[in-house]
Amino acid sequence: MKKAFFILFLFLFQLAKAQHENYITLSTKLVEAIQLQHTSEVEAYINQIATVDEAVLLKQLNSDATKKTFFINLYNSLVIYALRKDPSLYQDRGSFFSTKRFKLAGNSISLDNIEHDYLRHSSVKWGLGIFHKIFPSCLEKKLRVDKVDWRIHFSLNCGAKSCPPVFAYSLENIETEMKESSKKYLEKNTTYNKEKKELFVPVLMSWFRNDFGNKRGVKRICKEFNIIAENDNPSISYNSYDWTLDINNFRKN
Repeated sequence: MKKAFFILFLFLFQLAKAQHENYITLSTKLVEAIQLQHTSEVEAYINQIATVDEAVLLKQLNSDATKKTFFINLYNSLVIYALRKDPSLYQDRGSFFSTKRFKLAGNSISLDNIEHDYLRHSSVKWGLGIFHKIFPSCLEKKLRVDKVDWRIHFSLNCGAKSCPPVFAYSLENIETEMKESSKKYLEKNTTYNKEKKELFVPVLMSWFRNDFGNKRGVKRICKEFNIIAENDNPSISYNSYDWTLDINNFRKN
């Protein structure tokens, strides 16, 4: 009898703890643990996210800011965690990103689900940001952002050398942190020849062109970050992408 009461108490305690856990903050801690290579903490956090009650999670993911913070952190963490355990998964990148090998609130999900369904508002993966799913699931509709933020492409790390570095995003500072990530990535990966009026930008801006507002949007973004002058109207070309595996790419600040 005592054992039964103890088990019941333990169950209720864990349930209460789960309901009071801040899963947005937990996602930030997950990235920090990934960077420090604290494997036991990483696996504990991933397990909490895998088993959290769906209703509890949905209640906390109540805005685009919470969703971006949570899903960017989760995506980056799962990529690094999985590839540290088994780097051979990267040999078939298509399968690595599309296979539902992870859990979120009891639901099987893939990295593609996080990126294209939740962070890109049900965008078709290779649809250039133009095409979207016709019949997304009810859960997907609840988890996805309302508006696609092009800055996610300079925040997500898929394990490739050309990817933006991993950073532990926080809800309190998500806007300034994403802006800083975009600034750093563009400064490193854009080249402007003013004499020839040629602008070379990351190929991400071609793959997901509609997310960026197409070429007009690319120029606007480059003007926003002072890469080109307000009155410049250059031609646009795209840099190549280095797919070499790099799972040690972290941004310090």
